[in-house]
Amino acid sequence: MPPAEPVSTTGPPRPMDRGVPVGLNEAALDSPTFRATANHFSDQIEAVEKWLNGYVNSTSKFAHEIQGLEDTINAYLTKTMPSAADGIIENDYTFLALKRVGDGQRECWQQILSSIKRMDTAVIEPVRSFLSGDMRNFKEIRRILEQSQRAYDSTLARYVGQSKTKEPSALREDAFSVYENRKAYIQASLDYCQLAPQLRLATDKLLVKVCSEIWKDLQRSRDAVINATRWTREMDRVRGWAKEMETSEGVFRTELQAARRELGETTLEGFKPSRELEDYSASTVPFLGSRGPLNLRPKDGTAVISEKQGWLFLRTVSGKPVRYNWTRRWYYCRDGVFGWLVPGPQGVLQGDEIGVLLCNAKPAVGEERRFCFEVKTKNQTMMLQAENQRELMEWLEVFEVTKKKAFETSMGNDNSSVAGGTDPAFSIHPPSAPEFSAKAVDNPAALAEDAPGPGFERSATLYVPGQDAQVGARHSVDVNNASLGRRSFSALGRDLAREDDESRREHAARIIQKLDLHRKSTFGAAGDPGPVSPGMPNSGIASLISASHNLLPAHPGTQVSGNTPKQPSGFLPSLDTPPGSLAPLTLAKPPATTSLSRAAVLLTAEKPSVANSRRLPTSIVANYWGTNVWATINTPEQPVLPRFDDDDPIGVVVSQGSQTSLPGIGKDGRADRPLPRNYPTELRAQNAQFRLLFPNAPTGENLVLVFRAAWSSSRARDSPSDTLAGDGRIYVTPDNMYFYSQQMGLVTAYSISLDIITEVTTAAGRDCDFIFLHLGQDTNETGYTRITIKVFLDDLHLLHTRLNLLVDNLQAEEPMNTEDIISALINVEKEEFDRPSPGAESWEDASPNSPIDASSGSGLLLSGSRNDYGSHLHPSRSPHRHPGKLHLPSHPVVYEPESMTQMAAERHFEISAKACFHVLFGDKSFVFPKLYFEHRAQQIAQGPWALVDQGQMRRDFQFKVDYVDMLGRKKSENVNDYQTIDVYSDHVTYVVTHIKTAWHLPHSGSFKLVTKIVITHVAKSKCKLAAYVKIDWSKTPALSKNLVERQALHDAINDAEEMAELATDQVRKLGPRSRTNRAIQVYGHVGQQTQVVVFSPAAAESSKKQAIKPRTLTAMLFETARSFGESAVSSLIMWAFAGVKKLFGIITAHRIIILLLGLSTLTNVLLTSTESSTWWKERSAAAFMRRVGVGPNSMMSKAIYFADLDEATGAHGHELQFPKNSTCFNTYKSLMDTSEIDIPWDEAGATLSSPSSRASARRLRRTRQRLGSYRHDLMVAMRVVNSIEREMLQSEWENWLINEKSLCDDLELMLQDDGQGKSGAGDSSKQKIMGSLTGRGKEALKEWRDGYCGSCRRDFEGVIKERMVTGM
Repeated sequence: MPPAEPVSTTGPPRPMDRGVPVGLNEAALDSPTFRATANHFSDQIEAVEKWLNGYVNSTSKFAHEIQGLEDTINAYLTKTMPSAADGIIENDYTFLALKRVGDGQRECWQQILSSIKRMDTAVIEPVRSFLSGDMRNFKEIRRILEQSQRAYDSTLARYVGQSKTKEPSALREDAFSVYENRKAYIQASLDYCQLAPQLRLATDKLLVKVCSEIWKDLQRSRDAVINATRWTREMDRVRGWAKEMETSEGVFRTELQAARRELGETTLEGFKPSRELEDYSASTVPFLGSRGPLNLRPKDGTAVISEKQGWLFLRTVSGKPVRYNWTRRWYYCRDGVFGWLVPGPQGVLQGDEIGVLLCNAKPAVGEERRFCFEVKTKNQTMMLQAENQRELMEWLEVFEVTKKKAFETSMGNDNSSVAGGTDPAFSIHPPSAPEFSAKAVDNPAALAEDAPGPGFERSATLYVPGQDAQVGARHSVDVNNASLGRRSFSALGRDLAREDDESRREHAARIIQKLDLHRKSTFGAAGDPGPVSPGMPNSGIASLISASHNLLPAHPGTQVSGNTPKQPSGFLPSLDTPPGSLAPLTLAKPPATTSLSRAAVLLTAEKPSVANSRRLPTSIVANYWGTNVWATINTPEQPVLPRFDDDDPIGVVVSQGSQTSLPGIGKDGRADRPLPRNYPTELRAQNAQFRLLFPNAPTGENLVLVFRAAWSSSRARDSPSDTLAGDGRIYVTPDNMYFYSQQMGLVTAYSISLDIITEVTTAAGRDCDFIFLHLGQDTNETGYTRITIKVFLDDLHLLHTRLNLLVDNLQAEEPMNTEDIISALINVEKEEFDRPSPGAESWEDASPNSPIDASSGSGLLLSGSRNDYGSHLHPSRSPHRHPGKLHLPSHPVVYEPESMTQMAAERHFEISAKACFHVLFGDKSFVFPKLYFEHRAQQIAQGPWALVDQGQMRRDFQFKVDYVDMLGRKKSENVNDYQTIDVYSDHVTYVVTHIKTAWHLPHSGSFKLVTKIVITHVAKSKCKLAAYVKIDWSKTPALSKNLVERQALHDAINDAEEMAELATDQVRKLGPRSRTNRAIQVYGHVGQQTQVVVFSPAAAESSKKQAIKPRTLTAMLFETARSFGESAVSSLIMWAFAGVKKLFGIITAHRIIILLLGLSTLTNVLLTSTESSTWWKERSAAAFMRRVGVGPNSMMSKAIYFADLDEATGAHGHELQFPKNSTCFNTYKSLMDTSEIDIPWDEAGATLSSPSSRASARRLRRTRQRLGSYRHDLMVAMRVVNSIEREMLQSEWENWLINEKSLCDDLELMLQDDGQGKSGAGDSSKQKIMGSLTGRGKEALKEWRDGYCGSCRRDFEGVIKERMVTGM
């Protein structure tokens, strides 16, 4: 039971190259798979414990009771193999060791009696120590797990059963009680998952150790050496495997503990309840409508949940009177379906999957319990209860999101896409097999009763699937006749239902009997022999799977006595792999083992639809992986094919008669391809398990080789990838190598391409053999340089040869198919594999029927040589012969078709001619449809290649074109083109004729554009593509043939060049190491597609050419005339240039220089004289004006002052002059009155009756409004200017006034000093001024002072006062 980290629920994403702890993931989720796996593991551990106790007891009795040696050995031999250890003990190594020990002891028990005394120390004490140590610890953990699980289930059931009216504080206490019990349960689950793989490994180590000690005793016995040496190598290799496991145990144990710690912390943190009382209020449903997440979606930007799974409580009905019970089940809603799982006694069982578009989920407001919602379908109503409010919101949201996505998907699919199946969102599907059905668990009484009782209520109970559910999907169809719905309760309905149920039970019993699902091993004393069973189970895949998963003694009571020294072995022979087998007879350990894991493998093997589907059924995943296919995160994605670029058209295969009239030639080619006729049985079983372990592997890949090994990798110096390591199975297909490991509970699964392997080397060893895979660096994106594989039990030389064959086959020009690969791998042991030399230049894998003219020295191919297309398109190779090889010519092949006008394009490619042929003409090739799309063709339908007359193959193209004629009318035309294969010389020469209709040219019905595409061999992995064109007239026009033919040839050459460029681009996308098989894989075979392919343009067309327009004969004549005129003009220009050239030839250089100098001198003299004359005249005029007193003004300005405002604005003196007493003016005046600015806008001219008057009024109103707005802007600007000028004048006035006041104050002081007769040393200047004045002058000065200075003071005081008033 593997531990892991949930990818979609908890924990951060893990690196791609690390192991996935599947068991820990399931334990953290508490999924049904975990519970079923834990029960299964516990049952197997009990069986192993009972077997070990019996083994120890019988060994002790065997060692101490020598007298009863024969009876004791008989009892001992019955306990040498476990009775039940499905998935516990390693199938490939531990069981093999046990089997070899048992066989050796049966043959030489008489010779080992001397070694029995060492049994106490070699066997009994280690086993008892294991039972008292590791086994006791595990049983204690298991007891704690069971106790905590019971406590958690009971506490959770009691908590969710609380009424809405309970106090929030009490609910919070109960929530924390549930959390504590859940915490203890999860801790116990994680401890259980951590200890389980350790116990499994300890069991393997103990048994290998015991077997090794016993084997040493056998080797010490001189008489037993001869018989024992047959399996000495296998025992050494088993010990080597045990050493390898012990070496890597520490690393995996550390990683397992880290994953357990991380998962435990993350899971418990997510389940921790809230401490806020508001979260436990009675109002648990915040709305009363039936809408989903639109009302419930959180507002914090949380991502939308697209799928969900988890535990829910379901209300069921039982008893009479009716009583409601609540059962706990695991529900999931994803991929458009809603279903449930439940852990059963045999494994995880599944109920019916209901399409989400048939469901209506809404909260159950009226339900007494909290967090309830109901899911209604047409026939039933399920009442479900979530654990808390968040879970309820998430479930309702995921229902709405899934329904929306399913509806959009169903609307986007056309009818042809769902013709072969049903939409899961619109149907009800039963489990994939009856043994996975949970019908008995769902309603056991329904199996015994034919009809429900009278008190049965169906409105709020779980729907029990009807009998038709086991046959197929049930669609939701409205039936108008209500009696049809009640007919199932009639006698006829009961009889039919009973017969159908009995047939299904017989089918289930047959599969269960095949797998021996219900067999319970009886553990009794050694002396109670069981019934003798046949040595092998039923033949076929079921027997192989049953033998691989249930390696039990076929004769538990086999007695060994001296009378029968050698009897058939009491073990199943599935461990004895036949020499040369392509796969071991045992299967790898599943990631999660239940009792139904074998049924999952068997179902996958019996139903190809399950194996070829990328999405495994939920019941199979639950019994093999768990809730998710965890290890797919470690599987590298498949490389993107180069045909899926953004600008490539999209092709859709359509059914017969839909969207196109082109006929198909057979049934759909996409049906599941059966396995090859020579496919071995052991590979069939391994292929079924391979599809379960790698569900995302390509559906067309089949296993060709499986072997057991351990591996590690060496990475490049700067590579970010982790080191790969593991022990398990290596699955090899023709293209890839897949690694699967399940070690210490950690599951790893990844793959590499065989194409990146450059060399395979080996080295032999004692404990194991080594295989080294050297990886190339050119196309290697894994980051690894070498992978070391340790092989223990397989033949090294044979495995090395087979790997070389597969690597060389993939890199060959013409790889073998799966049937030939199987034959070659089987026969490689008998025949020496002829590995081709990598440097060979003269051979390729080709058909030996290629006709080559050996007598042609130039390599010209015979023109009449053709091959049988049927033999090429449907090859029938012998399953026991290698494909033939043809020595191709060492010189290039030359082929020139006859009667072609000219070669339009030519290209050389670094690929084979066959690969180039498939690039252009494969069934999946889109080269020619893309060319049509670039010329704006529509609805392109490409027909399949079909055989026509004379053994030729032909395919048709049908498309529609839209164009506009000369009169501007839109027209459409349907066009039919076709291609025929004229020459098909495989790998040497291919000639294809493409007949096209020139619909855009006149007389298009009288001629065809013929393009011959020739692909020839040049050298190894080199070819040449050439295109030849011509015009084929069926009816020659009288006058315009040459004109039309010239234009048609021009268009055909352009089309051929575009085709060559597109082919070059596609070859480049194939990559530098392009092989023929890759070209066939990408572009398809030729002739295998049987239906029409309709192409649609890509979303991003990056190279669209200009649309082709129809051209009439008149337009072509005009174009010819224009071309003739352009030619004439160009001829004249050329003649002129020729004349100039001739003139330059006559005139010498020095003459030209002298002429240029003379012209320059004359020009300078003329210009100088003209300028001098003008200057002299201007100077004379200026002197005359100065003499008369007129001179230039040094400053020119334009200014308007305040005094000029009225005159400048025209406010006065510019009134309008209108006539007085004029009737005409009065009419105009009334019109002006209706356009006044003050009236509303919509009333302008409304009262006028004449339309012209109303128009004039509106025009006047609009014009005056614009002029008024302009006047307003001018007035605002003028006011701003006036304000600035006013403030400037005021400021200057105040400054001047202050200056004058200061001068007046100085004058006042001078007069005062003069009157008082004061004088100072510094006042000599003032005394001189005052002394110069007479008395009358002083009086006059005082009068002027009183008048002028008084005025200045009064003005100054007025300014100050005004400032104070303004400031306040």
